Amino acid sequence: MKNSIILLPVIFPFIASILVLYFKFNEKSRNVFTGITTVLNFIFVVTVFNYFEGDRIHLIKFNEFLDIYFKVDKLTMLFALLVSVLWIFTTVYAMEYMKHEGKEDRFFTFFLATLGVTLGIAFAGNLITLYLFYELLTLATFPLVIHSDTKEALKSGRKYLIYSFGGATLVLFGMIILFTQAGDLSFIPKGIITNLNRDNMNLYSISFIAMFIGFGVKAALVPFHSWLPKAMVAPTPVSSLLHAVAVVKSGVFALTRTTYYVYGAEFIRSIESKKYLTIFIVISILMGSFLALHQQNLKKRLAYSTISQLGYILLGIVLLNKNAFVGAMLHLINHAVIKITLFFCVGAIMYTRHKTEISQIKGIGREMPLTLGCFAISSISLIGIPPTNGFVSKWFLALGGLGEGKVLFPVILLVSALLTSMYLLPIITEAFFAKDSINLHVMKEAPKKMLIPIVCITVITIILGLFPNPVLTFIQEIANELM
Repeated sequence: MKNSIILLPVIFPFIASILVLYFKFNEKSRNVFTGITTVLNFIFVVTVFNYFEGDRIHLIKFNEFLDIYFKVDKLTMLFALLVSVLWIFTTVYAMEYMKHEGKEDRFFTFFLATLGVTLGIAFAGNLITLYLFYELLTLATFPLVIHSDTKEALKSGRKYLIYSFGGATLVLFGMIILFTQAGDLSFIPKGIITNLNRDNMNLYSISFIAMFIGFGVKAALVPFHSWLPKAMVAPTPVSSLLHAVAVVKSGVFALTRTTYYVYGAEFIRSIESKKYLTIFIVISILMGSFLALHQQNLKKRLAYSTISQLGYILLGIVLLNKNAFVGAMLHLINHAVIKITLFFCVGAIMYTRHKTEISQIKGIGREMPLTLGCFAISSISLIGIPPTNGFVSKWFLALGGLGEGKVLFPVILLVSALLTSMYLLPIITEAFFAKDSINLHVMKEAPKKMLIPIVCITVITIILGLFPNPVLTFIQEIANELM
């Protein structure tokens, strides 16, 4: 079948992961094989986008509930392209970084499997398919989280499993209620609930809240966020994927699908519980920033920052207007490229200087100017200073808030931006302007395999800020289908 090519981006990484585990390549062969796999998979994603948009393929169908199938639409491609591009850079980075972590075969086995699972979420054609891959994502990433096998790593891994499976249970509960009422779990623009029956409104509302909270666990929605900072015991390439692409963004993607392709904006506007969800989201934005301010460990500061920034995206989703949706999807992309760069830079500091605390990096910007320069550019972008990509997405989020007649939301965004500057700029000033510990005779950048991805993604960040229109136009086309 011609449509079976749609399965290629999902299945190919799984096959590659098995081959890595089975053949036990030497280091060079494994790195070449892994690199080729991620590049080829990107080509497969682009090919599917160009030739199969609007197509679908059913994998297994037991009944109307258990119908596993994949489809290609614009939202699929937005997420799949983001994942497949950033995975290439993470692969190159991990080739060098994982040398001092050990157990590289195990790492790359689950690393490639996670790529396949994440793209399975992207290509899912209905809620049950997304749910199955969502569960697989927890299983695929768990060995990456506990990679060091230390007591702390195992404890963090258990917490990750408990939170993830707890959230997934809520999702399953919501799905069953929804199916009993609607008889369908397909992803359709504007949702599957066309005729609102007031007698069933409470059941629909319960199912939506259960799924929003369930998917919100992986999206680090407060108060279900504490697994994320704990997962920082994982190697930096894993932290980068957790925070930028695979796990948290899968949660956000699932919430977008649920909100706009299952229930629809019209239904969500009609339920009272939306305002309570908004309160939790606002708390996530502010609380994440405040907690980040009190962290002296570099990775933990970035981890709490992620909680706040994900709140921006969730806010854009629940505001239910075009500008807010555009801002949310732009920030999904912009935060991914910014945060993965920040984590790569911190990982480079840890790898070359063995420094993990902010107090330890005085003057390191002069020793590693390129790495810390990229960190500075990414930090400014995350704050949202014009003309960076972070400013573009936050601008549309602010317009979305004003479009709902809520001046409070733009104010919250401004306060959060101020807090973001308060926890990121001190790192830059400490690195470049502190006089202590500067030793210009030991200038040493990160190895090339780590530095090249850092510089390349920083360039992408700059381009997205200066030339946002291609991505912006694409997202606006998605918004027009949904509202």
